[in-house]
Amino acid sequence: MPDIYQKSGYLNSPFRLFYLEDLPGREYTYHYHDFHKLLIFLNGTVSYRVEGREYDLKPGDQVLIPAGEIHCPVVHPSTTYTRLIAYISPDYFSSLSGECDLSGCFSHALEAHENLIRIPDYFSGSLYPVLQELIGTFSSDDFGTPFYQKLKFAEYLLLLNRYLLQQENQKISLVLPTANPQILQILDYINAHLTEDLSIDRIADAAFLNRSYLMHLFRDETGYTIGKYVTEKRLYLANHAIEQGVSVTDACYQSGFRNYTTFYQAYRNKYHKSPKQARK
Repeated sequence: MPDIYQKSGYLNSPFRLFYLEDLPGREYTYHYHDFHKLLIFLNGTVSYRVEGREYDLKPGDQVLIPAGEIHCPVVHPSTTYTRLIAYISPDYFSSLSGECDLSGCFSHALEAHENLIRIPDYFSGSLYPVLQELIGTFSSDDFGTPFYQKLKFAEYLLLLNRYLLQQENQKISLVLPTANPQILQILDYINAHLTEDLSIDRIADAAFLNRSYLMHLFRDETGYTIGKYVTEKRLYLANHAIEQGVSVTDACYQSGFRNYTTFYQAYRNKYHKSPKQARK
């Protein structure tokens, strides 16, 4: 299976699909992408953590992770983890804007903080046959298979968005995650003030927590130190701004960095190239 990255965090095409089956024992670390991610869970004993929320997955679950959201699967060591993953560039949705907005499911996940859709009749409904056809494209060499995969993927997203809209209209509840209310409050505060002068003491005061307790709690619940989390989020903002044509210096300060040297070093460590190289 070809590698989809040139550098960490980059997608080379509008979308890429992967049908993956990992043997027991593999461990995963927290990370984020500069593109959207759709995970269709098929088998295993897996919990999925996204921005302080944790979901216990069942076969047929749809995990929606908007670009920039930090996440990590936790896989039981004795089970095989099977899923289909789609990595989707924002450009993919832009290219279809004249037809219909297929990005609605990701917009909902971001705005409502709901990353999981559980469809009760998934394996007997309209989505599962399309999924089977998508999986079949990985072993097919028939004429037009890449184009056929594009068509079926667009169909899948269309049906998924239809289902989500029907749920909202009928006021059917989505799956509620397990979450520590303190962590959600802290994450909301950090993301609301990300571009400001954001110190650990300021966050602790806002959360009415002891500084030391805050730091330990945050790392235990998210897998990140507060400093690392803030830096990763700011790098995502800066990189997005650079891709949109903002100058490197303006992107640095607009995303919350107070020192260009700090930004430059963090950017190179993350993306393995300089911000100016990324701009070119």
